[in-house]
Amino acid sequence: MKAFLALCLAVMLSFIIVPNIPENVQEKSGASDKIITQPVTAEETKEKQTAPAFTEDIAKKQANLFIEALKQETDENYRVLNYSNKEEYMTYLTNFVSKDLAAYYTDGLFEERESSLYIIPTELPPWLEESEPVIIKQLSDHSYRVHQKNESDLYGSYEITLGFEYMNGKWIITFASVD
Repeated sequence: MKAFLALCLAVMLSFIIVPNIPENVQEKSGASDKIITQPVTAEETKEKQTAPAFTEDIAKKQANLFIEALKQETDENYRVLNYSNKEEYMTYLTNFVSKDLAAYYTDGLFEERESSLYIIPTELPPWLEESEPVIIKQLSDHSYRVHQKNESDLYGSYEITLGFEYMNGKWIITFASVD
């Protein structure tokens, strides 16, 4: 306990003794001093790629490919036949969605037991309907939001919003929200 208190005291003293770093960082160049006030955006840090046109067809195709990828062939005990663990399956899903979405859906719909991957028997989540129109909003050259209002017997009325980004040479779903 004494060691912990000493450590806390040392950390507090370091904040008092160490000089404050100014809020505005100055860039020193041979010509003149300039204050950097413009934040670097995520778009500027990405490797610049020319994204192909984003269309309703691309949105619906990618959404459909992902929902179809969630349907896995199983044996009579719901053991997935083509993948042996969540990590392997999530790697496959990243062809259609971001790693975060792949993990979210895999954790919700699958479980690992006895060194195998099992599907949890349930319905697929509410999703984009190919036969219904969508509203597309462009956020940047590499980012779009797709919105659709739907109704189903199972879920009733719902609205779905999917975020798409152009990454590693393809459009992938990076965001999904159902209200």
